[in-house]
Amino acid sequence: MRRYNFLLSSLIVFSIVLSIIPAVRPVAAQDLVPTDSIAGGSSAFVFRQSAKKPQAHLEKGYTYSNEGAARGSASGRSNAQIVAAAKQRRAAAAAARKKAMIAAANKKLALSNTLAKKGENALDADQTDAAIKFFRDSLAQNPKNIRASNGLSEALTNKGTETAGPTNSSAAIPLFTEAVKYDKGNAEAMAKLAAVYDANGDQANAIVYYEKATVADPSMSSLNARLGLAYLQKGEIAKAQACSTKLNASGADTVDSRMLAGLIALKQNQNDAALTAFDRVIQMDPNNADAQYYRGQAYDRLDRRDDMIASYKKALDIDPGYSPASYDLGVAYYNDGDYNDAASAYQQTVKYDPSNSDAHANLASTYRQQEKYADANAEYKIAAEKKRDGDLYSEWGYCLGKTNEWDKSAERLITASEILPAAINSSNVSWAYYNYAMSYPTADANAKANFELSRTFAEKAVQQDPKLDAAYLNLGSTQNKLGNFEAAVTALKVALNLHSNWVIAANQLGLGYRGLNDLTNAVAMFQQVTNLDSNYTYGLFNLGEAYNASGNKKEAKKVQDRLKRLDPRMANMLNDVFNGKQVIDDAKNKIENKVPKVPKVPKLPRPF
Repeated sequence: MRRYNFLLSSLIVFSIVLSIIPAVRPVAAQDLVPTDSIAGGSSAFVFRQSAKKPQAHLEKGYTYSNEGAARGSASGRSNAQIVAAAKQRRAAAAAARKKAMIAAANKKLALSNTLAKKGENALDADQTDAAIKFFRDSLAQNPKNIRASNGLSEALTNKGTETAGPTNSSAAIPLFTEAVKYDKGNAEAMAKLAAVYDANGDQANAIVYYEKATVADPSMSSLNARLGLAYLQKGEIAKAQACSTKLNASGADTVDSRMLAGLIALKQNQNDAALTAFDRVIQMDPNNADAQYYRGQAYDRLDRRDDMIASYKKALDIDPGYSPASYDLGVAYYNDGDYNDAASAYQQTVKYDPSNSDAHANLASTYRQQEKYADANAEYKIAAEKKRDGDLYSEWGYCLGKTNEWDKSAERLITASEILPAAINSSNVSWAYYNYAMSYPTADANAKANFELSRTFAEKAVQQDPKLDAAYLNLGSTQNKLGNFEAAVTALKVALNLHSNWVIAANQLGLGYRGLNDLTNAVAMFQQVTNLDSNYTYGLFNLGEAYNASGNKKEAKKVQDRLKRLDPRMANMLNDVFNGKQVIDDAKNKIENKVPKVPKVPKLPRPF
């Protein structure tokens, strides 16, 4: 426990505030946190909005997961329209080959055609790489060889399909792009290129190639579903609706067309219609995690919490790695105050989506609510690698204070004040430096240096916002520690005018009066403190000491008797003060025993 002296008194006075009395807050949006378990409530930290500010769900109606694109045409020729178009194109190519063979009049053209024929044979034998080489060699002999151009386009399409794989790898983009270059009518390559762009989040290029594919081959009307979904991702609702209308007119009825209808309804806040559409998706595809997830969003809007939770859980049962569902599940649990389940949901999110800085930040806030401050600090650190946000750094600074890392706490809170130059953030920097100073012995030069920094930021805070109560408290507490008692009294009176019946400020004001040796006002303030909280042992200790210093031994003894029922150890310390067994050694700035051979009294905490 820490020791201190009042400089002007030969007797010990100390206090530590363990709680505050609820009062009307001057700024309803703020959430002031007394530092009772950090440094005795001598200073205050303020969350800019709220310590329990609700977390936000993912944006509704926009975040279609693109899994349909990943499972779509680029992974194989499962689409009946694409297969039919490919057969028709091959038949036309065969006819063109016969015509080209007849027209081959010279040796070079003949060689080109011979190589093209070898390419076709390799293609038929599924020897894609060999086919590509033969077709390229053929075109080297005759760049106008349509037979070789079309064959190379088909071979590149096959190679692109293989490279894209089930996840629609972006490595396939150059292959499909070249396939389209050699056959500008290759709707199959266009459709697959669009799907790859779509799956990799490039909706602009996805739209370009979906549109080109439907123009090149109008029979691919089902592509309007993916085109509409891509428009929806970009927020172009009218164009998405036009695609849905085309689908209905063509009679197309697929998972994607139903999903598109549901997402359009969700975006337009037609939540019941959206639920109906997503239910139709599930009828066609019972293991569709997207549909379950968006059902959850619709239920959320309809305030059907239990159904929302159930839908998110079903999405995760289907696909444990479906991070949007686990993320929104975490948000729902957090906002309900269910921090254990929220932590589990966010842990699942960052497991499968480790680059999600918002999930790391939300997990950090959840750990903060669970008072797992070391874990919170680790998550804030990860989130800050990609997310530069004032509230994040503010929360991080608070949690670093909770782990007594005051130097780091001050650094993070300074960053918060740089991102958002607000009085609250300046006041919080003052809070960190105050408590950093308190981590040193009173006489240590580091203590004074940090108290002075605390004062500087507190003064800045009251200039930024003359109505911020926490800033005046922090300023007054710091002035007390620096021995500037008149300035402390002035600041603390303002704090109490802004926030009446505030134990933490009343106690500090009492200490300010005591520092000025104004015992009348000191007694009055400590009486107010103990009236507000009759079990406040440190307030009773201060009151007893002040009575004794004023010569009112009778009242001092009454206070000591009250204190004895709450904390016998502190009552004995107060008795030692009465009897002069403890004095302040100004030179050493610590408590010394006045009477020899008296058993050593435990070190006392410095007052706050």
